Amino acid sequence: MLKTLFFLALTAMPLSVFSQVPSGESPLPVRCTSGPDARTAAWFKASANKAQLSTHIITVKPEGEEHAHCIRSGFGINQQRGAYGSIDYLDGSYVKDSQGNVYLYNPIMLFPTYSYLKLEPFNGDTLVCRTPQPIANIYGTVCYATRLKAQISDGGLAYVLDVPDGATQPNLDIKFVLRGDSLYQVPDDYITFPGTTVQVPSVLLGVTDATGMWLAMGEANTALRPCPYSPTMLPAGVKSEPFNLYSLDSDNDTVRYTTEVAIDGNDVYMTNPYSPDTLQWIHGTLSGGKATFLPQYIGVDKRSNLHLSFLPATYTTQTSPDGTIIYNYVKAPTLTFDYDAQARTLATDPQARVAFLINAGLDEVNAIMGYRNPSLTIFPVQAATPADPKIVQLQAYDEDMGMGFLSVDSYPIDTQNRPLPYTRLFYNIYLDDQLLTVGPPYYNNVSTPFTNIASNYADNEYFFTQQEIHNVYLTRPFEKVGVQVLFKYDNQWYKSNLVSQTVEGTGVNELAHDAGEPVRQEWYDLSGRRIARPSQGLYLKVSRYADGSVKTEKVMLR
Repeated sequence: MLKTLFFLALTAMPLSVFSQVPSGESPLPVRCTSGPDARTAAWFKASANKAQLSTHIITVKPEGEEHAHCIRSGFGINQQRGAYGSIDYLDGSYVKDSQGNVYLYNPIMLFPTYSYLKLEPFNGDTLVCRTPQPIANIYGTVCYATRLKAQISDGGLAYVLDVPDGATQPNLDIKFVLRGDSLYQVPDDYITFPGTTVQVPSVLLGVTDATGMWLAMGEANTALRPCPYSPTMLPAGVKSEPFNLYSLDSDNDTVRYTTEVAIDGNDVYMTNPYSPDTLQWIHGTLSGGKATFLPQYIGVDKRSNLHLSFLPATYTTQTSPDGTIIYNYVKAPTLTFDYDAQARTLATDPQARVAFLINAGLDEVNAIMGYRNPSLTIFPVQAATPADPKIVQLQAYDEDMGMGFLSVDSYPIDTQNRPLPYTRLFYNIYLDDQLLTVGPPYYNNVSTPFTNIASNYADNEYFFTQQEIHNVYLTRPFEKVGVQVLFKYDNQWYKSNLVSQTVEGTGVNELAHDAGEPVRQEWYDLSGRRIARPSQGLYLKVSRYADGSVKTEKVMLR
């Protein structure tokens, strides 16, 4: 099956992790190109055809030695997300085969394609990436990874095919080096955007269409290095319990999260509240009625695709000219809670400006989430039947796409409207009354198959979560879908009713016929993110009609 990108297939990477525009400067005007001239476009097409890569996208992991969960860094750009700049601590991987070829997974970090870019042996430890190489198919439009050079004009920054003066064809090769277990692109120079101090790479591995036109996405100076850290594991035999985690939000209102806490002698363990489905553990020590946590590595979060760490911090506030309160975090050596063993609470001083951060990396503050003035209390749970889920959207299996789509709303409450802990909630999916197994052959990214899907499970490829909404891509044909919520308490399973729905109407990419004017139109970028006001570039326009039919079109806005 040729995997085609579908809606939502975009890494949920927080833009706070980018090192972008210096304080006081405006964002760069980034623009798509209008396409190369006819001669250059012909050279580009000939290069693609010569390499026999025009239709072959590498989506199956090649045979060889896999180097998984590397720390990846580089310069990324995605104009449709408004994101550009240097980024570090991204999760990266590559495969080296027996012939010395190296395959880089997800070659453009801000445009996840779940495909591989081939790097061939060149000289010694040097590899060459011969472009263009196809990396994605968006509703029939093949997108290529292509070597481009920076072009700065009055219209802003763009990247174009690199045709040196007097050359007969574009320069399309990019060099990499594999030294030890580290893979990195041979670095190119940065250039300063006129009138600013912002630096951008002179050469980009950019996303282009079949003519070589840049689609305002790309990556430069990619580097992958082995992760030197190991995540904390809960000791065998130690049991955890659900706890409420309270902290202050941006309006200074108290917000409740669900986490798990385990105490083993003088050791205390807490799960990462940002990724409650993965049960990543944070370790602290108990002494004299205090629980102390040090900075530490947590592990890889599949939703943000980042290597996450726990970082104690203090914070200050400042007010922007428009009245917005800005919280500035500073790394601290420890975070200490007052521990009440009888009440089973952990609390920080409400007058102290302390916090802990779920952070990209350990070296400096790159906060993904901040928990200010945190405190923890036991989550009172009892045997309960979870409330029924609601099927929000169901799209038919499409033969060309190779998948269908299911969206489910499952609020964490029981039938008496009492809250239930996320960490103990699961759900089952039934396709034509058959229980869905997440694993091969339909979900090959999972090595250990399972049927009970954790409430916040997300692999950022087939399963996505947005608070209580679960979005799932279904990779085999079906006529009916059923969903059932499960709550685990005291080693017993309590189940909601099985809510089912049959396929009706048309699939997401089926064209509507004679349906009149659409009742609603939506715009999406190529990665599936909904766009309120599309500007320049290639988009998907989704028109919805009164009869339930849907029409999806590729539209280039110039």
